[in-house]
Amino acid sequence: MNEPEIRALSEEFDNERLIADNELVQTLAFGNFDGREWEYFSTELAKYGMAVIGGWMRRGMIFSRCKSRGFGGLPELGREFTDDEIEELTGETISKALVHFRRDVLMKQKWDYRKGATLRTYFVGQCLIRFANIYRRWHGGETRNRYDLTGDSETLAAFSPRAVAGDLQAIDRTIIAAALSTVKDPRVKKAMMFKAQGRTYAEIAFELDVTEKTVERMLANEWERLRKRAAG
Repeated sequence: MNEPEIRALSEEFDNERLIADNELVQTLAFGNFDGREWEYFSTELAKYGMAVIGGWMRRGMIFSRCKSRGFGGLPELGREFTDDEIEELTGETISKALVHFRRDVLMKQKWDYRKGATLRTYFVGQCLIRFANIYRRWHGGETRNRYDLTGDSETLAAFSPRAVAGDLQAIDRTIIAAALSTVKDPRVKKAMMFKAQGRTYAEIAFELDVTEKTVERMLANEWERLRKRAAG
């Protein structure tokens, strides 16, 4: 098969996919983009969006992708995203993108299959819009909450076994003190310190400008990594 034939076959496949997408939207519209069909569709779309946005974040491509869609000027992080950060940012991005995609795109009939963008492609575009806004806010919080314990003898001393002797949270604090030096994410490190001080998830979430669920996930993931390291 020569190159023109391959190109023609590819175009035919793309056209069939667009027609299938249009038929799907018509079916979903009958149910007012709600119910079992919408739930299944939105779940699959979310999985795709998570994979794409998360993959771009891991490969360091997310900023260039945003720029190509007109969302340049995002402050770069200066390091790789951690797994927790990717999970947090993609989760919020996809969640908000789905709401806007349903309400502002599909229900208002702004998507037109004749313009050449599949549903997945259009949705990823919506994800990039949401990511840009979410990331700007998140980066501001990350900058405010950046916390480096290296060389901070007073802070480390506060978590020594002697300093917490007789405290009901002595065991937790001792474990945290041993683990702090291995924690790469400054926000997780700070969350662990707050937890050792007896603060609630709600209080920690307020301090870090994140949700309680994010705090729970960050700490749970770090405890699991600590457990695996201890088990060898």
